Amino acid sequence: MLTTTRWNIEPDVRDTNIAEAFRSLETVFAIEPTGSLAAADSESMVFRHDIGGKPFYVKRYHSTKGLRSWLGWSRIRIEWKNLLLFRRLGVPAAPVVAYGQERCLTKTIRGALITVGLENTRDLATMVQENSPLLRDRPWVQNVSHQVAEAARKLHDYGFAHNDFKWRNILVTQEKETPQIYLIDCPTGQRWFGYSLRYRVLKDIACLDKVAKQQLSRTQRLRFFLDYRGQATLRSRDKKDIRKILSFFEGRE
Repeated sequence: MLTTTRWNIEPDVRDTNIAEAFRSLETVFAIEPTGSLAAADSESMVFRHDIGGKPFYVKRYHSTKGLRSWLGWSRIRIEWKNLLLFRRLGVPAAPVVAYGQERCLTKTIRGALITVGLENTRDLATMVQENSPLLRDRPWVQNVSHQVAEAARKLHDYGFAHNDFKWRNILVTQEKETPQIYLIDCPTGQRWFGYSLRYRVLKDIACLDKVAKQQLSRTQRLRFFLDYRGQATLRSRDKKDIRKILSFFEGRE
């Protein structure tokens, strides 16, 4: 078979025991997961793997599907590209350690992505399920909301739409005074232009608001939108966009 493998280790961990542990795609697929999987589906699995007491998350795609996997743009490739893009844009995201894929001709066969395990974090959806008291702490919520708004604005200003901007894909450290957000899991995001970008920008904000409208007050949601727009007050266009956001998923679920 005409197979090729591309594997990259980020410069800041080269020549370390971390690089040795994740030295090749073959090595990564030979790792036996211990404990329960963090996530799994028909295409991939995610599990934690500790090195010297430091946690890392291994995401392995053992099968791929769709036209993009034939064109070299598999979900795993898009995911590592997006996380690296976030870092360049100054958007907080899970730090990438290593990544790569194996291809047969133009078809992606398998791939992997290694990220640093961010300790003392929860995703926002899990915090809702756990009824975290932090979600009732107004200063904490305002801090996190401002960070998410800033991240969304940076992405959208670049012409990038996340396409799965849900609370479950936002990690937050659990410090009460100084929480820090990190974006994770973005295998379908990409740049768009014109109407397509505008539509997907509204979709991103609507995705965030699906849970926000159940957990936050109207004032908190409005504050998020103003932070996102970088404004102190609403303009006529903002009001039109808010109506579109509020009705975005009507009749679709």
